Amino acid sequence: MSAADIRRRFGSFWTGEGSLARFRLFEICFSIAFLVYMGRNLLAAGEWLTDSGFHLSAAASRSGGTTPLPTLPDWAVPLFAMAILGSVGGVILAPRLRRVWFGLLAVLAWYAEGVDPASAFALNRIFVAGFFFIALSPGYDPASYRGSVAGLRAFQLFLVTLYLVTGLPKALEGDWLVHTDVVWTHAQGHYRTPLAAWMLRHLPLWGWATIQYSVLIFELGAPIWLTWRRTRPVAIVFGLSFHLGIALLMKAVWVFSLQMVAFYVLFLPDDWAREWIRRFRETRALWSMSRPTLT
Repeated sequence: MSAADIRRRFGSFWTGEGSLARFRLFEICFSIAFLVYMGRNLLAAGEWLTDSGFHLSAAASRSGGTTPLPTLPDWAVPLFAMAILGSVGGVILAPRLRRVWFGLLAVLAWYAEGVDPASAFALNRIFVAGFFFIALSPGYDPASYRGSVAGLRAFQLFLVTLYLVTGLPKALEGDWLVHTDVVWTHAQGHYRTPLAAWMLRHLPLWGWATIQYSVLIFELGAPIWLTWRRTRPVAIVFGLSFHLGIALLMKAVWVFSLQMVAFYVLFLPDDWAREWIRRFRETRALWSMSRPTLT
């Protein structure tokens, strides 16, 4: 194979045209994860978005001293919630305007980050960057779901890179290769759930060590496990189980697991994604036909 052929294949892999049904499904799942995340926060909307709650000053903010964005008046909170719900609904029901919906979601996520930086964690920043990138990424034909694979590859690369940069500090600078009780210790902290408490009483230390080293191996090898077709099915099952475990063992962190699970759609077979989209369309069509009409 000549150098020109290698360059052509490399370029085609990263930016060529292909089927994007799984990218479309990812857009839906990623948006729904954001809706759930915002919905949880909106349960305490007054404390979060208005002057009724406590907000750090610019000097005390962990966002680097930048001035936090203005809070909302009480009457604007329902409008904020409706904007989120409407934008996610637009992503699902009106994909031809996807750039508009994702642009709005990016602004809403950015505001949620800026109005109260102390309550916004890494997953909020992932939503901000993800929505902006989707809004600016090459589009696709909503009928055939074909277009440039650049956006798909970028988000796939993001996930495997995230795992790798999470695993490297554990292996090179942390205690994960020095002590066998790291996960056992983490399970006893502030985020401990009733299931974690039960496991702490009944799971032997070697079981916690097995979890610890399997997670480390998965994160360090993610660029291989998720990209090599032979290992990808096992990696998907392990990754989903990994995030399910985080959701069950650490309270309030389940929204992060939900966000990460959305990325696994990008590694599913495209035929599976098309089948799920087809079923959704059929369900929506049946629901529309069954609605009563005014005469």
